[in-house]
Amino acid sequence: MFWNTRFVRIGVGLALLATVVIVLLPGFTGYTSLDGTVNARFALVSAPIEGVVSDTPPKVGTALPEGTSVFFINNDRISRTAEAQLDADLGAAKERLQALEIQAKDLSALKADLVTRLKEYQQASIVGVQQEIIIRQQRISTAQANKASAEADLARKQTLGATGVVAGSSVEQARAASVAATSEQNIAKAELERLQRQLDALKRGTFVGEGRNDVPYSQQRTDEVTIQLANVEAQIRTEKARIQQLNGQLHLERARNDRLSFAAVQVPFKGVIWRNNVVAGSNVVVGNELMRLLDCRDLFVDILVDEVDYDEIKPGDRADVRLLGTSDVIGGHVLSVRGSAAAVEEVVLAALPPKSRGKNARIRVALDPSDMQIDYANFCQVGRTVQVRFARSSSLQTLADPVVNWAKSLWFSIS
Repeated sequence: MFWNTRFVRIGVGLALLATVVIVLLPGFTGYTSLDGTVNARFALVSAPIEGVVSDTPPKVGTALPEGTSVFFINNDRISRTAEAQLDADLGAAKERLQALEIQAKDLSALKADLVTRLKEYQQASIVGVQQEIIIRQQRISTAQANKASAEADLARKQTLGATGVVAGSSVEQARAASVAATSEQNIAKAELERLQRQLDALKRGTFVGEGRNDVPYSQQRTDEVTIQLANVEAQIRTEKARIQQLNGQLHLERARNDRLSFAAVQVPFKGVIWRNNVVAGSNVVVGNELMRLLDCRDLFVDILVDEVDYDEIKPGDRADVRLLGTSDVIGGHVLSVRGSAAAVEEVVLAALPPKSRGKNARIRVALDPSDMQIDYANFCQVGRTVQVRFARSSSLQTLADPVVNWAKSLWFSIS
């Protein structure tokens, strides 16, 4: 029979051998996972303030560029009591400052008038003393002449008295007149010296005289006005500092109220809307989730492999990823390798990772840049099943590792 011929038996044997090789060869040359899932993270967009949403956001699946404003939240119930109080305090402080500046201006004018009057009085006093000095100088000259005349008359009468021509009483009168003339000259010199000292004091601003203080009334009033002016200027500086402080506080309070009364929620990165939770007119509070934005910039794949191959796959290893139903292959590299008991729940993942059916290691593979990252209409293929393959080294020792590992594990289990 034909089916019992030698060539048919040889052909069937070769076919069976080829089938075995085809089935076993992928396991010797690499690792393959058939239950991978394309995954990505999404960002939670929350309400920064409480209020009412003014516009309905774009629909789910809409691609938005970075910086797009998708929500406008208005809050008309914010309390502005503190801002109004600060504004009133600032207005009152400005009015006080204006009044103090007017008072300082008036005091400065009064001080200038008093200084002018004092200078006029000082100049008049100096002129009066200078005139008295001139008179005293003339009196000194007269006293000198009288003294010389009295001394000459005394000498003549003393001579005549010695001869008996003039009586002794006349000599005594002449002597008294000479003494009186000398005393009058000394008094005149003393008066001149006093007036000279008074003139020097007047030039220095000190008024010295009988029945007068060291300074006139205008000088005293000038001192009082100077003290008042210094106090007013100190109040002006204090009021200016308070106004500056109130301005800063009012600016901060107004900026805070502006932030709490209106907010424009913007997209932090280019992505696609995954879920919307509000519409126009919705009331929200701080922290309310408004929408979820899918981040397609970093796509990755979560897969499961037998945990016996845990040590054979390391972070950084290259991998080939093929979407189920297509022939296109996308490159990638291993991000992390985790054991079967590792806790891998992540609340920000857009797709569910594959569920372990036994002792499976969890591998996360980052995908190289591709058209999937801009396929916003299909949510960047998130959730799609893929096949992932890791290549082994081509050496014979590496190809025999699966058999050796199987034999070691079998011996360990029965020993």
